[in-house]
Amino acid sequence: MALTRQNIARSGLKLLNEVGLNGLTLRLIAADLGVKAPALYWHVKNKQELLDQMATQMYRDSAAQRAAPESLGEWEAVAHGARALRSMMLAYRDGGKVFSGTYLADLSLIGEHPLRRSIESGLDERRASRATFTVYCFVIGYVIEEQAVRPMPGEFDERYRETAGEAVLGDAEARFDDGLSMVLSGARSWLETPGQPGWGPPV
Repeated sequence: MALTRQNIARSGLKLLNEVGLNGLTLRLIAADLGVKAPALYWHVKNKQELLDQMATQMYRDSAAQRAAPESLGEWEAVAHGARALRSMMLAYRDGGKVFSGTYLADLSLIGEHPLRRSIESGLDERRASRATFTVYCFVIGYVIEEQAVRPMPGEFDERYRETAGEAVLGDAEARFDDGLSMVLSGARSWLETPGQPGWGPPV
């Protein structure tokens, strides 16, 4: 098998569920692929580049799941994408940490802006992007906290048992939906508030 960034990333994602982010090394991936560690450096220079490739592979593999049905309205599509992004990260141990702060190595994976129709109707694109980026950050932050308590489905970090309240130990799905509703409501209200920088048609 030819060594490529894609199969290096896939090996990293497979091992991630076994050893977690802290235990994942290029040496471990090299052993999994049956090569010597230096061979990997032709494709990824360091662990950060490895994480970039792994995050890109996660994003690539979840494309169909993230694609919103055409019947959805714009904000329903944003919510759909947020839920799909969470599911994508939860599929891997430390998936939130892996995806957070990484660089998408394949820019062709970036689709059209979810608020494209509103932007074409006069909504300032920079302001729209700021609103959707805030939703994106909420999802990543939520998953990182969620996986601190439950690293994988069926697992639970018992250290949180005595110190965490219902806000942490309750139904993670319902808590996510509540938080997402709050963030989406705030984002829409912020975009619709006159007098804010970037409000209204571009000039």
